[in-house]
Amino acid sequence: MAVAQTEAMLAVVGRPLPRVDGAVKVTGEAAYVGDMKPAGMLIGKLLRSPHPHARILHVDASLARRVPGVKCILTGADVPRNRFGAIIPDEQILALDKVRYIGDAVAAVAALDAEGAYEALDLIRVEYEELPAVFDPAEAMKPGAPLIHEDKPGNIARHVHIERGNVEQGFAEA
Repeated sequence: MAVAQTEAMLAVVGRPLPRVDGAVKVTGEAAYVGDMKPAGMLIGKLLRSPHPHARILHVDASLARRVPGVKCILTGADVPRNRFGAIIPDEQILALDKVRYIGDAVAAVAALDAEGAYEALDLIRVEYEELPAVFDPAEAMKPGAPLIHEDKPGNIARHVHIERGNVEQGFAEA
């Protein structure tokens, strides 16, 4: 590439550039995703656990289902096999028998508007049995610590050994 071309390309470095979308943003005319309301769009809200570790004894959404505009309410019983996780899919979409952290999702509401969704959330009744909680990872691995996942002894999800390449060879070739 010629030096003149490079200099011309770099002429913008360190200088303010006019924004093509500046006018619509400062006048409030810009359209953002949050402003868009496609036909048939529903608003979703989640009911989350206030407990760090508890057994779910009962979920009653009967009153919440009667709120005008509420189209669907799901609990863990409705999606018992739906799991997710970045590396290990060990988390349920909605807690079924147990919550494992404050904020664990217990129920989902879909409604025509946010007001109806929030009203429905307020009417969902969950009966919990609080369980012992542990907040320190080292304490969680000690014998006798409360198990977060009963199928993971010692609260260890998985042992992984990662080895890539030869460090000594890498240094020698560097």
